[in-house]
Amino acid sequence: MLDKFYHLIYPVFAIVMSLIVGAILIVLIGKNPLEAYGILFQESLFNYYGFANTVTKTSPLLLASLGILIALKGGQFNIGGEGQIYLGALGSTLVGLFVKNIPSFLHIFVALIAGFLFGGLWGIIPGYLKAYRGVNEVITTLLLNYIAINLISYLVHHPLGEPNAPSAYSPLIAETAKLPIILPKTLAHAGIFVGIICVIIVGILLQKTIIGYEIEVVGLNPKAATYAGISVSKTILLVMALSGGLCGLAGATEVMGLKYRLFENFSPGYGFNAIAIAFLSRGNVIGVLITSLFFGALLSGANVMQRSAEVPMTIVTVIQGLTLLFIAISIQLKNNQK
Repeated sequence: MLDKFYHLIYPVFAIVMSLIVGAILIVLIGKNPLEAYGILFQESLFNYYGFANTVTKTSPLLLASLGILIALKGGQFNIGGEGQIYLGALGSTLVGLFVKNIPSFLHIFVALIAGFLFGGLWGIIPGYLKAYRGVNEVITTLLLNYIAINLISYLVHHPLGEPNAPSAYSPLIAETAKLPIILPKTLAHAGIFVGIICVIIVGILLQKTIIGYEIEVVGLNPKAATYAGISVSKTILLVMALSGGLCGLAGATEVMGLKYRLFENFSPGYGFNAIAIAFLSRGNVIGVLITSLFFGALLSGANVMQRSAEVPMTIVTVIQGLTLLFIAISIQLKNNQK
């Protein structure tokens, strides 16, 4: 009976413990943790502009985390979400720059699809190497991050760079390719709706379809999957393509909803934060949504907390790391009970 609640109990345990340890660190630097946390969550969740900033930061985290989650469901550890975010951003930028004279709704749709495809193709590379060559996906996805980031750096310095720009970035994408703002006078854009739609689609895919069943069987026991007639190699390719595609959508929404152009080093590490969120969610898509919002609130409120409570922003980074540490501990505790 309690097994049904493990995916809720252990993430809550991890979050609470990370906040407690974070509070101890805040005390050690001579500040009031209640004041610091009060400012952080008040400003990021209950202030209009702060909440808009939280929504803006939640969008890429949510999409990338769904990508990491679907890979984990298939037994694959996609550490390459960051690179896939950059490739997705490139795909949407190319459509935003070079596809013209089409209605806005169609332009947005095509740009999002391009972001998904570019990210998906970047995910297929380690998927193929794992499925047909036996190369560890952790190594290949990690290394592909550096290739993707440096590829984008080259492109925005040279062929895609804005002429005479003070720093490395592309020209602005077309107005028709920009995601609409959903909260007036803020940066909050419709990327959050893209994320919520993907939560629904991924939830249905994993819970209600034969493909989802095959992904789960391969993730749990590849030998049993082979015995049951499921192609493990094709399933690995599929989950890595979907994983990369969702991460690519995260990059696409950043360009189309926030940046409006492709920047060098535009991601603050969303792909790596997504790994923590996916693990913290315990395989539950609703958990991904809630945890992405939590991480988005942390990132949004960090600056205000530093200014108002004089608590360094690095405390937020520590809390994020502690959350992942405690979820790992909780998983081990669960395993020890078996």
